[in-house]
Amino acid sequence: MNKGLTLIELLVVITIIGILSSVLFLGSRSEEEKLALQRSAYQLVQDLREVQEMAMGAGEISCEGGKTYSFGIYFTTISSNYYQFADCDANQTYNAQNDKLLKEIKLEKGVQIQSLSPSSPLNIVFNPPDPTTYINQQSWGVEGMITLSLGSEIKQIKINSAGKIEME
Repeated sequence: MNKGLTLIELLVVITIIGILSSVLFLGSRSEEEKLALQRSAYQLVQDLREVQEMAMGAGEISCEGGKTYSFGIYFTTISSNYYQFADCDANQTYNAQNDKLLKEIKLEKGVQIQSLSPSSPLNIVFNPPDPTTYINQQSWGVEGMITLSLGSEIKQIKINSAGKIEME
């Protein structure tokens, strides 16, 4: 009586292991993308709240011609980064000549800003002491929406003129 495996049995076992491994590998790639998108969305919400807290806490940045207490985030058209800035000229928009760039934030690999609402570029600025929220220079009745995408997955971050930030 033979107690070993035949060549055919061994090939069948190796094939089954190969199929299961490929299914698991392909599934994990999709989950990695979802996780990267989720992390980027959380980072964006955290950065919005950080800028809001800088204005509420009367953070102070020295600019040419004085000091500023207004802070914001600037989003360009479809890209993978956005900018935190101090609004030195108090016009509720970012311009490189007058405002001070605090930092550039890059989204995770593959994550893009798919769309901006109400328009592109999008400026969200917080003025103390409340802070008053300006979305593209409007302080009332406006809602800003940033849509992040990676592959077919999307995440939306909304901020209204009252300063409420939420992620869908």
